[in-house]
Amino acid sequence: MKALHDDESFCFSGLHTMQLTPETDLVLAIARRFVGSETPEGLRLCASRISDWSVAMSLARAHGMEPLAAWYLNTDCAGVLAPNFHDHLNAILQRNTAKFVLLSTDLIKVLRILESRGIAVVPLKGPVLATTLFNEIPWRESCDLDLLVTRADVGRAKVALVEAGYQLESELCADEEHAAFHWRSQVVLYLDDVSPALDLHWELLPSLYPCARYFESVWDRLRHSTFHDEKILELSVEDQLFFLCAHAARHSWHSLRHAVDVARLIYVHPDLNWDSLIRAARESDGGMVLALGLWIVNRLLDVHLSETALRYAKDAIDGKPFACELLERMLTMTPAQYETSSELRLQLRLADGFWPKLRCAAGYVLLPTTADGAIRLPRSLFFLYYLYRPVRLAAKYTGKLFRTISGEMTRNHAWTDGA
Repeated sequence: MKALHDDESFCFSGLHTMQLTPETDLVLAIARRFVGSETPEGLRLCASRISDWSVAMSLARAHGMEPLAAWYLNTDCAGVLAPNFHDHLNAILQRNTAKFVLLSTDLIKVLRILESRGIAVVPLKGPVLATTLFNEIPWRESCDLDLLVTRADVGRAKVALVEAGYQLESELCADEEHAAFHWRSQVVLYLDDVSPALDLHWELLPSLYPCARYFESVWDRLRHSTFHDEKILELSVEDQLFFLCAHAARHSWHSLRHAVDVARLIYVHPDLNWDSLIRAARESDGGMVLALGLWIVNRLLDVHLSETALRYAKDAIDGKPFACELLERMLTMTPAQYETSSELRLQLRLADGFWPKLRCAAGYVLLPTTADGAIRLPRSLFFLYYLYRPVRLAAKYTGKLFRTISGEMTRNHAWTDGA
């Protein structure tokens, strides 16, 4: 594929045309290299156009791709870059290797704790996904461990982990914790200041998301695998792909790392059962979520899709301005920017039909979050949380609107006085 440079344009369906910086061009080339759609020569050409490597590496870090960038720059650009910069790249890889070892060690320890109690557990993302996608080379940054258990096993899993020395992040008392269980999909536990946090999930997505129904049957399709000689359970490849698309949509596709995860999984599993996956996505109100993920990796990273998958993605997404806006934001993000797009806004666009949209909106307005739990109601009154949340949201956004209007009036008044 021809590399894109700052004097060239990147166009999506004729709707948007952007000028890419050399740094963005490089990060895209690294992502494509990882998913098999860029050559070492193409990557070296992009690297030759970088004048400030601190800017390029900061952008890679912002997209969660610093270790991946260090790996490919160190291998494909050996002898091209300055020796002291190769030392810097090696330091990044060594640091991420140490983090990978720590995460892997803690994961095995936690799996053994839960399995000793007869609790079935599925590792999500983290070091297991890294080994799945790239033969354990620690390219993928992870900060914590995510585990999935059944809803029926949440209580026993928490007890087992607390007895092993973990502490719940939440400071809610037992009654409040029981009430919060009804609207959360995970709890967070800590062991100490060094060990990674542990996110214990009983749902892969909160129920308000339009595609959450897809995950109701994933336990029926689990596969057996090994991780450092430990027997583990994993999501099926098709469920893993849908989960990565749904996880990215939940975070509004705010970084290239989301696209890299999806694209690489497709690359290493060319035998995906597309018919089964697409059918399951459609039947669970998740058709748009899957189609958006496939459309993004095809347009952004030149990922080869089967005819069935490509046609499905194009039919659903082509011509949708919001999809082009997502790509545009990914490609124009700077290291100093923080993702502020509305999570609800994208979910409503992805909800397929009136009732899924209504359920999504109602869930966002009514289902309490951790912030809503700050008022500390007793268990007998926990139903009041559902009334408190819409009041809090109304106050929050009314306050923002009032401050915006007041600020605008102040600026206009100052301009008038100055005139």
